[in-house]
Amino acid sequence: MKNIRLKISLSVLCSAILVLLLYTILHETGHMIVMLSAGEKITEFVIIGDAHVRGTGGDYTDFSDLWMHANGAVLPTIAAVIYALCYRKNVQNIFYRIFSFIAVLFPMLSAMVWVILPVFYRPGSKQLDPDVWNFLGNFTHDHSPLLVSAAALVIVTLMLVIVIRKGIPKNFAETVKLVKQ
Repeated sequence: MKNIRLKISLSVLCSAILVLLLYTILHETGHMIVMLSAGEKITEFVIIGDAHVRGTGGDYTDFSDLWMHANGAVLPTIAAVIYALCYRKNVQNIFYRIFSFIAVLFPMLSAMVWVILPVFYRPGSKQLDPDVWNFLGNFTHDHSPLLVSAAALVIVTLMLVIVIRKGIPKNFAETVKLVKQ
Protein backbone atom coordinates (compact mmCIF):
# COMPACT_ATOMS: atom_id res chain seq x y z
CA MET A 1 0.00 0.00 0.00
CA LYS A 2 2.75 2.48 0.94
CA ASN A 3 4.63 1.47 -2.19
CA ILE A 4 1.64 2.41 -4.41
CA ARG A 5 1.16 5.72 -2.59
CA LEU A 6 4.82 6.57 -2.96
CA LYS A 7 4.83 5.55 -6.62
CA ILE A 8 1.75 7.70 -7.36
CA SER A 9 3.09 10.67 -5.38
CA LEU A 10 6.46 10.53 -7.14
CA SER A 11 4.73 10.10 -10.49
CA VAL A 12 2.60 13.20 -9.89
CA LEU A 13 5.60 15.25 -8.77
CA CYS A 14 7.89 14.12 -11.60
CA SER A 15 5.11 14.49 -14.18
CA ALA A 16 4.27 18.01 -13.04
CA ILE A 17 7.91 19.09 -13.20
CA LEU A 18 8.47 17.43 -16.58
CA VAL A 19 5.25 18.83 -18.09
CA LEU A 20 6.03 22.33 -16.83
CA LEU A 21 9.50 22.13 -18.36
CA LEU A 22 8.20 20.75 -21.67
CA TYR A 23 5.37 23.29 -21.77
CA THR A 24 7.83 26.14 -21.19
CA ILE A 25 10.16 24.89 -23.93
CA LEU A 26 7.26 24.55 -26.39
CA HIS A 27 5.81 27.93 -25.38
CA GLU A 28 9.06 29.81 -25.95
CA THR A 29 9.79 27.79 -29.10
CA GLY A 30 6.38 28.85 -30.42
CA HIS A 31 7.37 32.49 -30.01
CA MET A 32 10.79 31.79 -31.50
CA ILE A 33 9.36 30.18 -34.65
CA VAL A 34 7.44 33.36 -35.44
CA MET A 35 10.42 35.54 -34.56
CA LEU A 36 12.63 33.58 -36.96
CA SER A 37 9.98 33.69 -39.69
CA ALA A 38 9.92 37.49 -39.32
CA GLY A 39 13.70 37.57 -39.85
CA GLU A 40 14.65 38.17 -36.24
CA LYS A 41 18.03 36.99 -34.93
CA ILE A 42 17.57 35.12 -31.65
CA THR A 43 19.86 36.50 -28.93
CA GLU A 44 18.47 34.76 -25.85
CA PHE A 45 16.38 31.65 -25.09
CA VAL A 46 15.71 31.07 -21.38
CA ILE A 47 13.44 28.40 -19.92
CA ILE A 48 14.43 28.45 -16.24
CA GLY A 49 13.22 31.26 -14.00
CA ASP A 50 11.83 34.13 -16.04
CA ALA A 51 11.33 32.14 -19.25
CA HIS A 52 11.62 34.23 -22.41
CA VAL A 53 13.06 34.46 -25.88
CA ARG A 54 14.63 37.64 -27.18
CA GLY A 55 15.95 38.71 -30.51
CA THR A 56 16.95 41.65 -32.65
CA GLY A 57 15.69 42.87 -35.97
CA GLY A 58 12.74 41.31 -37.68
CA ASP A 59 10.09 42.70 -39.95
CA TYR A 60 6.65 42.11 -38.42
CA THR A 61 3.29 42.53 -40.07
CA ASP A 62 0.05 42.83 -38.11
CA PHE A 63 -0.51 39.13 -38.81
CA SER A 64 2.93 37.98 -37.69
CA ASP A 65 2.61 40.17 -34.59
CA LEU A 66 -0.64 38.37 -33.72
CA TRP A 67 1.03 34.98 -34.22
CA MET A 68 4.01 36.09 -32.17
CA HIS A 69 1.79 36.35 -29.10
CA ALA A 70 -0.58 33.46 -29.84
CA ASN A 71 1.99 30.87 -30.87
CA GLY A 72 3.29 30.57 -27.32
CA ALA A 73 -0.02 28.89 -26.47
CA VAL A 74 -0.65 27.30 -29.87
CA LEU A 75 2.46 25.12 -30.07
CA PRO A 76 1.98 23.42 -26.65
CA THR A 77 -1.70 22.95 -27.48
CA ILE A 78 -0.89 21.23 -30.77
CA ALA A 79 1.65 19.03 -28.98
CA ALA A 80 -0.93 18.08 -26.34
CA VAL A 81 -3.52 17.17 -28.97
CA ILE A 82 -0.99 15.01 -30.85
CA TYR A 83 0.02 13.35 -27.59
CA ALA A 84 -3.64 12.69 -26.70
CA LEU A 85 -4.31 11.23 -30.14
CA CYS A 86 -1.36 8.84 -29.68
CA TYR A 87 -2.40 7.86 -26.13
CA ARG A 88 -2.75 4.12 -25.53
CA LYS A 89 -5.47 3.57 -22.94
CA ASN A 90 -4.61 -0.09 -22.35
CA VAL A 91 -1.19 0.73 -20.89
CA GLN A 92 -1.26 0.02 -17.15
CA ASN A 93 1.89 1.96 -16.20
CA ILE A 94 1.20 4.38 -13.32
CA PHE A 95 3.65 7.03 -14.48
CA TYR A 96 2.33 6.91 -18.05
CA ARG A 97 -1.26 7.43 -16.92
CA ILE A 98 -0.43 10.27 -14.53
CA PHE A 99 1.97 11.98 -16.92
CA SER A 100 -0.57 11.74 -19.75
CA PHE A 101 -3.29 13.36 -17.66
CA ILE A 102 -1.07 16.24 -16.58
CA ALA A 103 0.41 16.60 -20.09
CA VAL A 104 -3.01 17.27 -21.61
CA LEU A 105 -4.51 19.11 -18.64
CA PHE A 106 -1.85 21.83 -18.42
CA PRO A 107 -2.23 23.12 -22.00
CA MET A 108 -6.02 22.99 -21.67
CA LEU A 109 -5.88 25.12 -18.52
CA SER A 110 -3.45 27.47 -20.23
CA ALA A 111 -5.84 27.78 -23.18
CA MET A 112 -8.61 28.72 -20.75
CA VAL A 113 -6.73 31.98 -20.14
CA TRP A 114 -7.54 32.80 -23.79
CA VAL A 115 -11.21 32.04 -23.09
CA ILE A 116 -11.52 34.12 -19.92
CA LEU A 117 -9.22 37.15 -20.27
CA PRO A 118 -10.67 38.57 -23.50
CA VAL A 119 -13.98 38.99 -21.67
CA PHE A 120 -12.26 41.48 -19.36
CA TYR A 121 -10.08 43.17 -21.97
CA ARG A 122 -10.35 46.93 -22.39
CA PRO A 123 -7.75 48.88 -24.40
CA GLY A 124 -5.31 50.50 -22.01
CA SER A 125 -6.43 48.37 -19.05
CA LYS A 126 -3.99 46.69 -16.66
CA GLN A 127 -2.16 43.87 -18.38
CA LEU A 128 -3.23 40.51 -16.93
CA ASP A 129 -1.22 38.25 -19.28
CA PRO A 130 1.39 39.68 -21.67
CA ASP A 131 0.70 37.30 -24.56
CA VAL A 132 -3.08 37.58 -24.41
CA TRP A 133 -3.04 41.33 -23.81
CA ASN A 134 -0.55 42.05 -26.61
CA PHE A 135 -2.52 39.84 -28.98
CA LEU A 136 -5.76 41.61 -28.07
CA GLY A 137 -4.12 45.02 -28.39
CA ASN A 138 -3.61 44.30 -32.10
CA PHE A 139 -6.66 42.11 -32.75
CA THR A 140 -9.27 44.44 -31.24
CA HIS A 141 -8.54 47.25 -33.70
CA ASP A 142 -10.88 45.47 -36.10
CA HIS A 143 -12.56 42.69 -34.09
CA SER A 144 -14.29 42.01 -30.81
CA PRO A 145 -12.16 40.33 -28.11
CA LEU A 146 -15.06 37.92 -27.62
CA LEU A 147 -14.11 36.28 -30.93
CA VAL A 148 -10.87 35.22 -29.26
CA SER A 149 -12.84 33.81 -26.31
CA ALA A 150 -15.13 31.90 -28.66
CA ALA A 151 -12.26 30.47 -30.71
CA ALA A 152 -10.33 29.43 -27.60
CA LEU A 153 -13.47 27.83 -26.14
CA VAL A 154 -13.93 25.78 -29.31
CA ILE A 155 -10.29 24.63 -29.11
CA VAL A 156 -10.57 23.71 -25.42
CA THR A 157 -13.83 21.85 -26.06
CA LEU A 158 -12.33 19.87 -28.94
CA MET A 159 -9.32 19.01 -26.79
CA LEU A 160 -11.62 17.87 -24.00
CA VAL A 161 -13.59 15.64 -26.36
CA ILE A 162 -10.39 14.02 -27.65
CA VAL A 163 -8.99 13.55 -24.14
CA ILE A 164 -12.22 11.99 -22.84
CA ARG A 165 -12.64 9.72 -25.87
CA LYS A 166 -9.08 8.48 -25.46
CA GLY A 167 -9.85 7.59 -21.82
CA ILE A 168 -7.13 9.73 -20.24
CA PRO A 169 -9.23 11.10 -17.31
CA LYS A 170 -10.76 7.66 -16.65
CA ASN A 171 -7.35 5.98 -16.52
CA PHE A 172 -6.02 8.74 -14.27
CA ALA A 173 -8.98 8.33 -11.88
CA GLU A 174 -8.52 4.55 -11.80
CA THR A 175 -4.84 5.00 -11.01
CA VAL A 176 -5.48 7.50 -8.20
CA LYS A 177 -8.11 5.14 -6.72
CA LEU A 178 -5.30 2.67 -6.07
CA VAL A 179 -4.27 4.89 -3.13
CA LYS A 180 -7.63 4.30 -1.40
CA GLN A 181 -7.52 0.51 -1.79
